[in-house]
Amino acid sequence: MRRSPSASVSGGAHRRLLRSAAASVAGFAGLVAWTLMTGPAAHGADGAACLLPRTDVHHSEGVDGWEGDYARPAGDVKALMIFLSFPDAAPQLTPAEVAADHFPHTAHFYDRASYGQFRLHVHPETRWLQMPRPSTAYAINRDWDAADRTRYLRDALAVADPRIDFRGYGVVYLVADPDAPGVDSDATKVVNLSQPIDVDGTALRRLVTVFEHHPPDRNVLAHETGHVFDLPDLYYRPPAGSNADWDTHVGDWDLMGSQFGLAPEPFAWHKWKLGWLRRSQVGCIARTGTTYHDLSPLETPGGTKLLVVRTGADSALAVEARTAAGNDRTTCRQGVLLYKVRSDRESGDGPIDVVDGHPGTSACPATSVYPPLADAPLGVGESYTLPDGTTQVSVLGRQDDGTFTVRITENAPKSAAYHGLGS
Repeated sequence: MRRSPSASVSGGAHRRLLRSAAASVAGFAGLVAWTLMTGPAAHGADGAACLLPRTDVHHSEGVDGWEGDYARPAGDVKALMIFLSFPDAAPQLTPAEVAADHFPHTAHFYDRASYGQFRLHVHPETRWLQMPRPSTAYAINRDWDAADRTRYLRDALAVADPRIDFRGYGVVYLVADPDAPGVDSDATKVVNLSQPIDVDGTALRRLVTVFEHHPPDRNVLAHETGHVFDLPDLYYRPPAGSNADWDTHVGDWDLMGSQFGLAPEPFAWHKWKLGWLRRSQVGCIARTGTTYHDLSPLETPGGTKLLVVRTGADSALAVEARTAAGNDRTTCRQGVLLYKVRSDRESGDGPIDVVDGHPGTSACPATSVYPPLADAPLGVGESYTLPDGTTQVSVLGRQDDGTFTVRITENAPKSAAYHGLGS
């Protein structure tokens, strides 16, 4: 889903007006049928203890399997970009100008995030295809009525199919003329189809409907592309009429929380889920005692990227190192970041919560989407202890290459009920 900056400090009302709100909705009607396939390999007995199970919630953060209806973001993936105009507006931009709003930036983002393992190649069409109805006829908005959305998708595919060969494309972007009067940028989202549609022998299961203005929100298409590969929304959607903040769960950390975040690099948990981390790069803390670890910066290749402490049947504490490099070059603070993961919470319902390592302070109020979490990482010499006292994470030092030395102390097992944990 499209996310705009929220407001926890001054200027908040203006930021909230930019927010889009809906979680990825089912297209046409019904529910998506899920099929589990083999996911990340267990890291021996200890690694298995940290593989949170997939649950039936939408975009579950479980890592013990992979939803077979989703393509894997690995190797070379082709994306098709189709440009749609309307009878009530003549496009002011060329398709090439609109495509340049999103590419090559989106491809570069994922190339860096995946350490070169996922390469997104976009093919932008060179002409506008005119829809049969005026843009205002589709009632485009962030909480789009299912019937209006269905009409839009059917018209778009009916216009495109005779003119475009869909074969071989793993991602399809339907890009509307940003200057058409009925286009609402808050409606940018991924639409999941209850039943795949066969077009030119390609089974279309989800489509990215793009209604961005020119220029668009930063990282918006990278965010939406994350949904195509089963990543959840990490923001909070307040009830209608509420002034609550949207970014209380993860703040600037991970673009699935906010596309405007200062540190949009995907969490190490998401890189694990997507298959971009090798088994040797994830450490599972499954027994009592004290262990020492070197955490390599998440933004650079190589080294251990993620430490996991199982805290419940569907929950874990994740630990990673974040620095001002790559996709995080604008980050507010560097250090060791902790966050809690729940595989039983669906997209938009808080599946990840960043742990605030400095709860009494905030940082970067002029640029952060949520300043209270902008300084969440622990620095050298700092520690965090879980409220139940069972786990303590301490940052002991930082090496010249940016690697952090971390000590984790497990004082007592959470419960013998969690498979693989000590008793």
